[in-house]
This record gives sequence, C-alpha cells and structure tokens, in this order.
Amino acid sequence: MGSTDAACLTCRKKSRRCDRARPKCKRCISKGLQCEGYPDKFRFCGIASRGKWKNREAPILAQGTPDGSSSQNPPQVNQSDVQLDDELGSSATVSNKAGLAPREIDRLLASAEVETLLTHYDQVICPHQIAPVDGSNNPYRLYVLPLAHKQVGLLYAVLGLSSCHLGRLKDDKYLSESAAVDYRLKAITALGRAIEKVGSGSFDESERDAVFATIQILLLHDICESGISSHGAHISGAMSICSQLKLEQTLTVEHKRTVFFLGNLVWLDIIRAFSTPERLSFTQDLRKKLLSLCDLRFESVNGCPREIVLMIGEILEQAKAHTGGSLEATEYEKSLHKLVRKLYLWDSSRCFYPSDDPLWLSVAGAFRHACILRTWRLLDATKSADEAHIQKSVTSILDSLANIPGSSPLIELLVMPLFMAGADCLSPHSRHYILLRLEEINGRSEMGIAAPRTLLEKVWHARAQRPKHDQSNVPWMLLTHKAESAHQDDYLII
Repeated sequence: MGSTDAACLTCRKKSRRCDRARPKCKRCISKGLQCEGYPDKFRFCGIASRGKWKNREAPILAQGTPDGSSSQNPPQVNQSDVQLDDELGSSATVSNKAGLAPREIDRLLASAEVETLLTHYDQVICPHQIAPVDGSNNPYRLYVLPLAHKQVGLLYAVLGLSSCHLGRLKDDKYLSESAAVDYRLKAITALGRAIEKVGSGSFDESERDAVFATIQILLLHDICESGISSHGAHISGAMSICSQLKLEQTLTVEHKRTVFFLGNLVWLDIIRAFSTPERLSFTQDLRKKLLSLCDLRFESVNGCPREIVLMIGEILEQAKAHTGGSLEATEYEKSLHKLVRKLYLWDSSRCFYPSDDPLWLSVAGAFRHACILRTWRLLDATKSADEAHIQKSVTSILDSLANIPGSSPLIELLVMPLFMAGADCLSPHSRHYILLRLEEINGRSEMGIAAPRTLLEKVWHARAQRPKHDQSNVPWMLLTHKAESAHQDDYLII
C-alpha cells in the first residue's frame, strides 16, 4: 500500500491517523464506526513485516503463515489466506461465511503458537476467573474451550485475551498490544456475523452460546487491559438477543451453559451501570429469571450474592427511570430509601455460599456496603463524605477486607468493594491500605486494575484541591468522562 494519503475515507473525514488495514480499517472497527473503504487509486500490495516476530519465544500466528511456523525471517504473504480473511470480512451471505469459518479454525488450531495461547488461557487465566473449584469442574474450561474449537469468533476472543495477559506477564508489547488488538478486532468482526446469524433464526445452541461467551471474553479482555471497556455496548446486544429469542420464557435449569454465561453478563451489566445507570440493559424480570436458574458458580465467579445483585439491579433501574424522566423525584427518593433499608436489613448468614469457608460472609458484607454507598450517592452525589452513614459503610468494607488474607483467592473478587470504599474514605492510612490491597490482587491475578487506582487518585487529588471550608463530595462518576468530550467510558471495576 502506498504511504501517501492512504487513509480510509472515514479516517480522512475525521482527520485522524488510519492504520490502513484491509479490507476495513481496524481503528474504525474498534470504535464501532462504519469504515467507508479506500479510494480506488490506492492498491493493496500485501502485508509488510513488522520485524517483531524475530527471535520470539511464542510468536502469534500471522495472517500470512498458515502453518504457524516461527521462522526468524519475516513471514511471506499467502494470497489464499488474504483472500480467506477478505471473504470473512466481506458482505457475503451467512451461508458462505459459515462454510469458511471451519477452514479458518483449522488453520488457527494447526499453529503451535495458537496452542501456546490456548494452553495459557487454560492453565493460567481460567483458575483466576472463579473462586477455587475442582479444576475439572471449572466452567471456563468446560464451556469456553470446547466452544472456541467450533466457533471462530470465540476462538479469536480467547486468543486476544490470552495474548494480552501473556504479553503483560512477559513484558512483551507485541503480544499485549499488537497481537492482542489484532485478535480482538477479528473477534468483533466475527461476533457481528454471529449475531446476524442468530438474529436470522438459523442457529444452534452452540452458536447462540458462543455469542454470549464471546461478549464476556471481550469484556474480560478490557478488564485485563485497562478496566475501561470499548465493548460494553455488546451487553445491550446480548439483552436484545434474549428478548428476540424469548429466553426469559424458554430457559430452564437444564440450559446450564447458557445460564452460566448470561448470569455473568447480568453482573457485568450492573458493574457497567454503576457509573452510568442509564446504560443498564437487562430488565429486572430477566435478571430474576436468570439468577433463579444460576447455581453457586455465579457467586464463585462474581462474589456478590444474588440477593444483593437483585437489590442493586432494582436500585439502578429506578435511577435509570428517574434520569429518563419516567419517575418523578419524590417517588424516586422514596423508592431508593426503601431499597437501601432492605440492604441494611439483609442477613448474610441466611445466604447460601459456594463453600463452608467463613470468609464468604466477609465477601458478602463488603458487597452489601458497596451497594449501600452507591445508593446513597444516587440520592445525593455531593453530600460530604464526612457523613456518618457514609463512613460507617466505608469502615464496614475495610473491616470485611481485613478478615480476608492475601493468601485467600477470595480477595480477587473484591476490587469493586475496595474501590467504593476508597472513593469515600478520608484518612491517608485508609487510602494507603486500599492501594496495598489492590496491588495484592493485581499480584495474584495479573489481570490489571489500573482503572480503579487511577480513578481513586483523581478523586483524592480533586478533594485535596478543594478549599477547606468546602466539604462537598467529589463524585467519582463525573471523573469517568473523557476530558475532551461529553462521552463517558464504560468502567468495568470488577
């Protein structure tokens, strides 16, 4: 490709740098934009060597290396593979694409490098996605890996997450940035095709479940990378599929795989809505249905007891209605006061937990008070953090965390309660303790928790800049907006 004025039409209109990828610009895809293609005068001449595969211990499969070889020479373009990828990204019929996907999967699975990434996902990432269970019963091994061997979009999503995670562990920027982004973009493209097929009605359960699994893996990739999601909108797509297929009426406890993925998406939807309630996608009725079908693996993955999830889901739904103008202020405040009382009265000792470990009571207590704090801030985001009821919940969270040693894997479930306590804590020693526990969690999982720490430091700095007489709160939710625009990122603090 020539280097002069070679940007796609979309990037040229927006006066930004284009990555010149074919057939569509990856920057456009990653931002959810329609790439308008390239002017006819530019000619696609193949893939240039990045020169970063040389001497790499576990190189990622390149577009032009169907055998997955790790030669030290730059890989040569295989025109049949370029044509295949072009076909996969084109506007061909669903039936044509379905025939191409197995060929693409076979090509990927034949690569030793892809096998390395799948092994890393299996042996290193999976154990950190759920509180301790028998390895053979880990649902991410039971469900995700078999589906990934059949559904190309999910396979790409797993490879992207694994590349990001392994690259960070090895301090390998090529893996964590270039390769991970390339796989993720292919996953997004394939996800679009899969959603189109599910929407057409010509799908089987594996294809449907792979869509839900792909969305979750893409969100986990965001959490691993930064905690800020560029794919949160896909949760809305999952809700749309549920409505279209009437899953609320048709799902049963027998659909364990489907329920597992959708249950996790229910919680990710709530986490996404913590900063912006109007982005809540799942309805309360669907939440109740899905969580009634979930088993205790839900708590093992997400930490928060289902009864608390339903309460905070209803609270966020009320906030969404109020923001949208369908719930007037007096009724809204009355409703939230009633719901926060339910949170205060909830008895954690009567809840079922994944094991007899008494530390689960501390986990539940931390999530309960994190949701109480969010509810008070929905009622009044500016009230001083000095308020007694605010500090009572902050102290309760920190006391709960103090019961959980760093040697316990349950600590990995508690990023969100730690963040919520940090946003309202006042003393330097409490802030220092919170940062130490966040680093402890990061050291265990290596999943990356930059977003919570960055947001907390912004809140603490902004509060320190206030005049002494100004005791009003600095809402962390306002600091999730991009400085240059009114756009608000999806923060997945989990």
